[in-house]
Amino acid sequence: MRTVVIGIGNPVRADDAVGLHVARAVRQRARGACDVEELWAGGLRLVEAMCGYEQAIVVDALATEGVAPGSVVRVGLDDLGACRSVACVHDTSLPTGLALWREAGMDVPSRITVYGIGVEDLSLREQLTPAVAAAVSRAAEAVLSQLDEETAA
Repeated sequence: MRTVVIGIGNPVRADDAVGLHVARAVRQRARGACDVEELWAGGLRLVEAMCGYEQAIVVDALATEGVAPGSVVRVGLDDLGACRSVACVHDTSLPTGLALWREAGMDVPSRITVYGIGVEDLSLREQLTPAVAAAVSRAAEAVLSQLDEETAA
């Protein structure tokens, strides 16, 4: 199954960069089992990065009440909400972007998994907080375990 792992984040917004760090860790350990991409934007750019793959695994920061910093959670597409930003008309959520691209007849994955990592600090700095930095290897391991399970099946 042709798979892409996509880490999303902003490298200068502290914990928001966690998806990029996880993508790098997966790239080092996956040994060609999948393609790995790093994106600084979600929405339609994220959906475009998935085109042509049967499966996509997305890793991103998760700033949600009830998710402790450094927690790694698997999130359903329905849990992502209908709008990335109410004030931004230039972007959309992943579920809405997928619906638009499918309606346009684009080849988007039938299987999509989203891993979110709880964040603590989104200020302008380039370092992850200790709790979130510790989650990078756990999140990469979750992605690699999923890839191994699907390869074995």
